[in-house]
Amino acid sequence: MQRIPEEKIDEIRSQVDIVDVVGNYVQLKKQGRNYTGLCPFHGEKTPSFSVSPEKQIFHCFGCGKGGNVFSFLMQIDGLSFVESVKKVADLAHIPLDVAISQGDSAPGNKPDSQESKMIEIHQLASKLYHYLLMETEEGQEALQYLLDRGMSEQELDHFEIGFAPAHASTITTFLKKREVDLALAVESGLLTERDDGEVVDRFRNRIMFPIKNDRGQLVGFSGRLFNQEDGPKYLNSPETPIFNKRNILYHFSDARQEIRKKEEILLLEGYMDVISSVSATFSNGVASMGTSLTEEHVQMIRRVTNRAIICYDGDRAGIEASFKAGTMLAEQHRLEVFVLQLPNGKDPDDFIRSEGAEKFAEIYTHQRLTWTAFKLQFFKRNRNLQNETDKIAYLGEALAEIGKLDQAVERELYLKQLGSEFDLSMEALKQQLQQTVVVKPKPHDYGGPPPESYGEYPSYEGDGGGPVYEQFSFAQPSGVPSAGLTSEKRLLKYMLEDRDAFIQIRNLLEEHQTDFYHDNYKALYTHLIGFYASGNDANPLALMDQLKDDMARNLVSELEMMTVNTDVSIEEYQDYVQSLMKSSIERDIKEKEQALLTATQQGDMPAALELARTITTMRATMKNTPN
Repeated sequence: MQRIPEEKIDEIRSQVDIVDVVGNYVQLKKQGRNYTGLCPFHGEKTPSFSVSPEKQIFHCFGCGKGGNVFSFLMQIDGLSFVESVKKVADLAHIPLDVAISQGDSAPGNKPDSQESKMIEIHQLASKLYHYLLMETEEGQEALQYLLDRGMSEQELDHFEIGFAPAHASTITTFLKKREVDLALAVESGLLTERDDGEVVDRFRNRIMFPIKNDRGQLVGFSGRLFNQEDGPKYLNSPETPIFNKRNILYHFSDARQEIRKKEEILLLEGYMDVISSVSATFSNGVASMGTSLTEEHVQMIRRVTNRAIICYDGDRAGIEASFKAGTMLAEQHRLEVFVLQLPNGKDPDDFIRSEGAEKFAEIYTHQRLTWTAFKLQFFKRNRNLQNETDKIAYLGEALAEIGKLDQAVERELYLKQLGSEFDLSMEALKQQLQQTVVVKPKPHDYGGPPPESYGEYPSYEGDGGGPVYEQFSFAQPSGVPSAGLTSEKRLLKYMLEDRDAFIQIRNLLEEHQTDFYHDNYKALYTHLIGFYASGNDANPLALMDQLKDDMARNLVSELEMMTVNTDVSIEEYQDYVQSLMKSSIERDIKEKEQALLTATQQGDMPAALELARTITTMRATMKNTPN
């Protein structure tokens, strides 16, 4: 078996724009020469994640993660190096005409994990469930039920809907014949173990909806009853190493591209709602796994869009769920939120099947309620507006909401609506509003510090106004880097990007008998020595592929994001090296001063005198070192 040749890796890397790849996972906004967004590797409200199309790297100034297109996929999808190269090759439509084995020694390669085996087991089961629904007499009743509900065979194929027979061992027997580890299948949630130790199918006599995670991997099922009342209507896979409903949105991986295209996500309650919305050409629809929207769900949404359209069931529970979800999205995370309320309290699936896709599109496009308009309607619930007490209480709530609006035109619009509805003058409403309004912090106060200039890094300015997501300012780095640290960064930056600069700087370091102080910088310097000794030209992207240490890879991406003077002389290198020398002497002086204090306290005067003389000599040396 062959490894992927370096030339092939370079070709694959050069044929794909990292912005396009990262853009499938993160909502990116053009900001100067780079693209910025919310980091997919840690929770944040103010974007600190940057992608450089010029350098073809990414770096997060918040958590420090960085790398090239391969390392991005390795970290976000949990792939090996070889798997990430194969994925990028597929995106670039480049054939890999070499044999690749799991034993390939390429950097970052790793054997199949237990999680990946669980996913494979679910894929096997899904194929069998779908076959049983579509091709067998046993699945005929379930198939007819779905067809009667208006689903087409094309939809059933697209969403890979299946059927689990009533037998206790359909999947168990199927997996046994394929010599699958049944204990692993139990751990994955597909099978269950009875008290007597017998292993049986978890899902029986149910219509099966396969559930994928945000990477498109099949990690669980939801089984729906259709011809009996015994048991819960929906039975989900239990929580397992690969399935946690708190961080899974049904159809999210398939909807991601359409969400980006429409620049908004359609939040629905059920699987059938999602399937119907896709049939109505709204492929940006997703649904939570029978649970309320979670913080994990919101972080997933924020990575791809900052606008959400909520279309839950029209009953009491659905309206209250809409209010809860909208509050989380709009007020806690400052997304732009709209709400669709379908006529007669219908759910989206029933409405689309009965009224048609065009009618749904009309409501979606032209009858969506702003978050404020929905809240004003919501506050009327359970109030008797003919009663003066209820009316005054409602007006108080309504004015408090209107007072939160940033735009004067919006406030005027809703005030006029209130005045017309309750026959009140604008003067009275505005006077009351002034007593109600609370001074709000500026947008940057919600997510981090205001835009600043960040030393060696480019200054990123927000575009003013709008939600926090649109601010796109990087968090201020903690502390001010010392002169020595700045010199280390700049020297490594020059050595990364120019082989001749590497040779000149290395000679200066050896001539002055000094070295990098910080361990991760010293380690990267060592990697560079080996990289250039192997005959490589300057190529930070290729170097990243050879670095097995994430910290070293992150440091390369950080250095590559730095903006430095490209027209640099050997005299400037000399200045930076001398700065390293002075920093080293300063550290030694501090150590000696501490030792002097200890010796003095212990009454060891000979040692104290010797240390004092040494400190004086070192200070003279530092003073004579050119700036």
